Amino acid sequence: MMKILLIQPPVQDFYQTSIRTQPLGLAYLAASLQSNGHEAEILDCQRDRKRSIPVRPELSYLRDFYPFDDRSSFKLYSGYYHFGMSWDEIRREIEGSEADLFGISSSFTPYHQEALEVARIIKQWDRGKIVIMGGAHVSCDPEGTLSSAFVDYIVLGEGEIRFPLLVEAIQRGDKARIEEIDGVGFRKNGKVILHPLRGFIQDLDSLPPPARGLLELNRYRLKRRRSTMIITSRGCPHRCAYCSGHLVTGTSFRIRSPENILKEMEDCRDRYGIEIFDIEDDNFTFDKDRAKKLMGLIVETFGERKLEMTAMNGVSFASLDGELLGLMKKAGFDTINLSLVSTDIGLKKRMGRPSASIDFDELLKKAEDIGLDVIAYAILGMPGQTIEEMVDTLVHLMGKRVLIGPSIYYPTPGTPLFDICKEADILPPHRAQWRSSAFPIETGDFNRLDMVTLFRLTRVINFVKGKMDGGELQEGMTWKELCQFIGEKRMGEVEEEGEEGGKAKAKVEKKEKIEAEIEAELEGREQTGASSVMLAALCEKDRAWIDLLSLLFEKRSFFGLKTDRQGRMSFFELESSKRVLERFLEKSWESPILKSRNPGIGTLDFTLKTVLNEQL
Repeated sequence: MMKILLIQPPVQDFYQTSIRTQPLGLAYLAASLQSNGHEAEILDCQRDRKRSIPVRPELSYLRDFYPFDDRSSFKLYSGYYHFGMSWDEIRREIEGSEADLFGISSSFTPYHQEALEVARIIKQWDRGKIVIMGGAHVSCDPEGTLSSAFVDYIVLGEGEIRFPLLVEAIQRGDKARIEEIDGVGFRKNGKVILHPLRGFIQDLDSLPPPARGLLELNRYRLKRRRSTMIITSRGCPHRCAYCSGHLVTGTSFRIRSPENILKEMEDCRDRYGIEIFDIEDDNFTFDKDRAKKLMGLIVETFGERKLEMTAMNGVSFASLDGELLGLMKKAGFDTINLSLVSTDIGLKKRMGRPSASIDFDELLKKAEDIGLDVIAYAILGMPGQTIEEMVDTLVHLMGKRVLIGPSIYYPTPGTPLFDICKEADILPPHRAQWRSSAFPIETGDFNRLDMVTLFRLTRVINFVKGKMDGGELQEGMTWKELCQFIGEKRMGEVEEEGEEGGKAKAKVEKKEKIEAEIEAELEGREQTGASSVMLAALCEKDRAWIDLLSLLFEKRSFFGLKTDRQGRMSFFELESSKRVLERFLEKSWESPILKSRNPGIGTLDFTLKTVLNEQL
């Protein structure tokens, strides 16, 4: 028997979506190790804490895009942070673990440096300890991972079978056996030896359920209730040009039996008090009939809407219909996350997106009739896109009852689109720049300033939608009508200020207090358009948002908001792409804006798909 510590490293970025950080893959690995007679523990370094750190030099160009002192409703990020345990805390946990072997997850290329730092800490403490690394990044770049002297072995693809086999061979000192295991890499005589994957796990029911007892379950809460991820199938037959999912779970769609899934869900409810389940499948609705059957069985087993269901990894609308949406609603879904990608059919074909049996707008109408809210994702910043096409997509979604989820494209090794970026010589020089928050790609059609402007535009659109949700603005207003409304509002407030100028400071203080409460609520959540909707609903009782929109219309530029110690407000101009704003306002000036949620539906769940994680 060996004692193994499985580690999820901390991350450093401008934001983190804490509800999406549950290390379910490590819980699956731990259960498999336990079933093979080993002792396993999980160290989740991404605990609910953060501290400000200096922005990395290679990301310094983002300072102008993210002024941290901006207090406006349209701000993007408030700082650069180390999310999770400090390196000293991690070192103490490692040294006190008494583990023989360490397994480190490296899921995303921009955060691979953090995974390597954990490996360095282990080797610095004891060079004799074995370090095995796995995860999506490792499967995307195995040779690069093994170039580090701190990594002894790597495991590609699914690890539940390969990892225990490798541990057993290491324990026995059987080097010949190690060389026989597919999907395992190592160095031999200074040369990288890599055994390609020969297959994926076909019988998913044979896997033991994730060892959730090793996780700090109170960390993973939604609306203050315990939540967990669940996987009901693996693999996606689609080969979207930007997605690396097939490198980890393959292109063969494999399912768990309904009985196996329901047993796990009942166990989660009865043992751990979990009543919120997030389906994290690669393509949950690929087999539409199977998805319908599962939703029906959940209703039969637990009762109609007795659980709360989400699918934050996204649902492909290509295989949805009204019947399945209705069953999802009965099972406990309030919101569905759909990937539109773009309104440009030609672009979607080039990206390898599957053709849909139902029109996207028709599906939105069915969702509205059923009572489901929708978060619709648009991917922005891919090679081959144009400003006009991206603006058209935002304008289209602006006119639908959806919350817009902007997914900024980031290059992932092992994907066709990554190869295109590499061949075109448009990859940023540092891997830390290959993240959504860094707006990594620039082409002859768009630059980073264009992208940050598009990103901020979604904040504005969602903010206005939130005002309509709250009844402060009339649904269906055009930007032209909104501009007129704001002009009238400002005129009225100027007259009011003459009579009530003494109340200005109190208003500012009240606003800052409410914003502080919202910041606490949003801590650890993704800072996208969703927080704009919350701000619209919970604060902004003064005229700041009126002034900010007025300046946008007048100057064709975004502005930030500062407050001094005396509570006085001042505006400052932000770097903005004039051509993006001109194109957007020209295209949308007389187009109606619709709410972000359907009539009679409660507030949207604002935990959006992590832009920092997988793209839809």
